[in-house]
Amino acid sequence: MSSSVTPATLDYLAQRLDELAAQFPTSPDAVDLVTLTDDIGTLGHHLQHAIERAQERFTAQERFTAPETVYPPERVALVRLARAAAGIARVLDTLAEALTYATTGFQREAVEDLAHSPLRNDPEVLRIMTAEKYVAARARLRHTAAALRTASTPAGSSTPRTTGLQTQPTAAPQPRQPNRH
Repeated sequence: MSSSVTPATLDYLAQRLDELAAQFPTSPDAVDLVTLTDDIGTLGHHLQHAIERAQERFTAQERFTAPETVYPPERVALVRLARAAAGIARVLDTLAEALTYATTGFQREAVEDLAHSPLRNDPEVLRIMTAEKYVAARARLRHTAAALRTASTPAGSSTPRTTGLQTQPTAAPQPRQPNRH
């Protein structure tokens, strides 16, 4: 049975994460509480989906109880998926902090050391802090997506070798022909 966690699965998840990161606001004026909660929900959905893919792989096959029957490409894919899930969870944590800053009910948490400061209740300061969290979340999400893509492209050391070193010569580069106008 083939793995449900394929390079195409990892690429798809990476693409969705990049698309979401591209939509994150980078300026305080673009911060919107409703959109922030939607972003948290969307990211939570991606995290749940990634975890479900890994779980279905582990529970669907008894051969995972015998490590010698689990092939290296499957192991690599599952490890990458688990790392992506951890990265998504870190982004969710960052967005939860942004939500804390963006909501007026938790202004004390946003600037706890400024009990008597006029900045404590300044909505613009909270929007700036929220935007900074969004920027951090965007960077983390893009890093997670890049790691998924790196994992989905075959690396020379991760593919099992069935023979010794290959001695076939590589094709010589063809000489460039001048452009003729």
